[in-house]
Amino acid sequence: MDPQAFGAAGEPAWAAGLPPRPGGPSPARVAAAVLVPIVALAVVGLGFALSGGSPGYDAGARPGSGASTTDVAARAAWRGVSAEEILPSELHREGSEVYYRLAVDPDESCAQLPSAFVKALGQAGCEHVVQATYLDSTESVVATVGLVAVGGSTARRAALFQNWTADAYARQYPMMPSTYPVRATLAADFGDGQRVAWKSAVSADGSYVAFTVSGFTDGRLGPSAAAFDLGAESELQSDSPPVQVANDLSAAIMVSFSQLYPAGNGTQQ
Repeated sequence: MDPQAFGAAGEPAWAAGLPPRPGGPSPARVAAAVLVPIVALAVVGLGFALSGGSPGYDAGARPGSGASTTDVAARAAWRGVSAEEILPSELHREGSEVYYRLAVDPDESCAQLPSAFVKALGQAGCEHVVQATYLDSTESVVATVGLVAVGGSTARRAALFQNWTADAYARQYPMMPSTYPVRATLAADFGDGQRVAWKSAVSADGSYVAFTVSGFTDGRLGPSAAAFDLGAESELQSDSPPVQVANDLSAAIMVSFSQLYPAGNGTQQ
């Protein structure tokens, strides 16, 4: 790939004519970012003296255990930064292979997730979604990468971590998230019909689920639902680039996010 095709921030030069992406937090995100430090300071100040019942929003925190403080920090992690910080301009896999972010999806609602995916989140549920589409340095593979902020109590999110079976889910076509096409790029035709593979990873405390949906940039159709569930097509084999990318980038985005969110170190794939 021509290095001049990308600007200093890792954005492709030909994307300059596109409408500006959301470069910072939305008004609601900004307001939350202002409130989070206030809440966090209050919790820290009271944490050592806490001996009564746990907060009403967190039925899973044990009194005096400090779990409520950790929980507040975990739940606040995505609110204090922009989507572009959560989804960096470059993701690395296999050493020198780089995936460049093309654009961040302005839609951050849980409504864009498949109902089967939301159902798998169980009682914890979905609170927020950020996603972006990436292009590899060879311009042959494209991927939509996302991070789901999970809702519910500490106990429900812990149960999600225990019950989330990424390998099994990767073979369930109805659970596969939709793509985010980016016009005027090699991902312009990356629609749901071009999805080849997907994979997910869940943080150790169940507060976040990362996912990647991948395909080829040449616009070829992905396997049918029946073939996908059976894993019968050649592009679904473990050595297929989209399969490897889906697995690696899901882990990569969770590792990247853990730098903003230390409490979530460790994932289940």
